[in-house]
Amino acid sequence: MEDVKKIIVVSDGTGRTAKRLMDAVLSQYVGHESQFHVEGIHSSVRTIRDLDKIVDSLSGECLIVFSIVSGNLRKHFHMRLHESGILHLNVLEPMLMTMAKFMGFHPDYRPGLLQLVDDKYYKKVDAIGYTVEHDDGLGHQIEAADIVIVGPSRTCKTPISMYLACNHGKRVANIPVIPDDGSKQRLLLRLENVDERKIFGVTMLPDVLSQIREVRSELFGGRRFGKVLVENYHDLAHVEAEVEFFRKLCYQHAWEIINVTRRAIEEVSAEILRSLHESYEE
Repeated sequence: MEDVKKIIVVSDGTGRTAKRLMDAVLSQYVGHESQFHVEGIHSSVRTIRDLDKIVDSLSGECLIVFSIVSGNLRKHFHMRLHESGILHLNVLEPMLMTMAKFMGFHPDYRPGLLQLVDDKYYKKVDAIGYTVEHDDGLGHQIEAADIVIVGPSRTCKTPISMYLACNHGKRVANIPVIPDDGSKQRLLLRLENVDERKIFGVTMLPDVLSQIREVRSELFGGRRFGKVLVENYHDLAHVEAEVEFFRKLCYQHAWEIINVTRRAIEEVSAEILRSLHESYEE
């Protein structure tokens, strides 16, 4: 083991950047794995004291691969390693210097920014997965939603939900409201542990909603529904009654109502986010 060359990764962030690069390089040494070993990763190293402790602990032949953006820390670490005769490489420095020349100005030199980007990315992935699983009344973790959208059929619940998930990392559940007492009670039971400030009702003008449903009925009605059900689905009087049933339900439970008639999903989403932010600030 004394002959094994040690590789140590040091980072002011997570260390993933330097580790990934080392993995790519070491993959070119297939068959020689017994001659080197990645001994450890020191992450979130952001003080001179932390760097000194690492240098003082080094022994034997080793290579230090580090990704540190802070100028003062970078210079101090380089000086200590150079004085100790330890081979080292700052994997970020060549790219930072080249980008500075290309852009004509210096970068921010703030550690941990990549981690913030990664966290946002994974948050969106999680939100999209949750939102797909809780589309159109599906799913069993309604309490975990950031936003719950309820409304009559064909009121753009799914597009709004997916926009909020994909663009804002919000976990959204959407549930259709069916105008009968049995369905109403089942809905209320599912929402009993959800903060009412998270619940938003979406609706449309009855005549517009009727037209949208009529087009939908022509596409699918003949194969999936009976004739009477199809006619009721887009009949204006029936739609008016359904919208009124829904509005009363929202008023009874203090759910904010948003009219989405002929509005872009971006605009509706912005209104939901603004209202959500304001309600939690109160």
